[in-house]
Amino acid sequence: MYADLHIHSTFSDSTRTPEDIVHEAKKQQVSLLSVCDHASIGSYERLAAACSQNNITYILGIELGATLKRESYHVLAYNFDKQNREMLELIRQQYTQSQKDCENMIAKMCVDYPQLSLSDYISFECPKELGGWKYAHYAIERGIFKTYDEASEYIYLKYMETSEDEISIEQFCSLVKRANGVPVLAHPGNDFPDKLRSFLHDMQDNGIAGIECFYPSHSKESTEIYVDYCRKNNLRITGGSDCHGEYDKSEGFTIGALHIPVDMLNLRGIV
Repeated sequence: MYADLHIHSTFSDSTRTPEDIVHEAKKQQVSLLSVCDHASIGSYERLAAACSQNNITYILGIELGATLKRESYHVLAYNFDKQNREMLELIRQQYTQSQKDCENMIAKMCVDYPQLSLSDYISFECPKELGGWKYAHYAIERGIFKTYDEASEYIYLKYMETSEDEISIEQFCSLVKRANGVPVLAHPGNDFPDKLRSFLHDMQDNGIAGIECFYPSHSKESTEIYVDYCRKNNLRITGGSDCHGEYDKSEGFTIGALHIPVDMLNLRGIV
């Protein structure tokens, strides 16, 4: 049986409901999964019920942002205490900042597209079942773009400004550990071997306890470097498809597509 520990739902930016995720996971022989929505754990009540009905094990997870040396990275937190006040406050802060970032993008767009307005955007109600980002659906509804992919990519690239108030990797890892969770670096990407090892060393020094080694866009060489580093440094080894449903049909970015055997992972403290 397989694991997929990085899936998104309609509670952030995917088209799949928690029930859809479990249904697809069962089809793909995924027995262990985690939904890691952006700044939200809202899916988990429904996910827990669906997993229980289908004999699938789930792990509480979330995807947040953190910085190292002024660079922003995606980070995952697994199996934390979801009643922990510090953790809940961090999630609230990042969710609120995400909404402000979206409003700022629309405000900038209004200069180029007079038919849009910030007040109109704020009052616009995006159907929950669509998932994805409200700003993209709003731009489509007002006739600026025809497709979600076109809208989300264009708007984000042209109008997004990264917030400078993000928590540091060190602060993030410390907070997650205080909440009895495990901080894991998400999809670190591909680079020259020496740079990757130096980068991983910096991340570990700042408290990262695991690496998302198995990821659709990772090269075979990079994956081997990540796994080797984790084994030599006693870090957790995770992996996932980063599935966003119909919003990303790229090869490998679908539930269970990587066929990651559970016994290839190191999930100490996660499961």
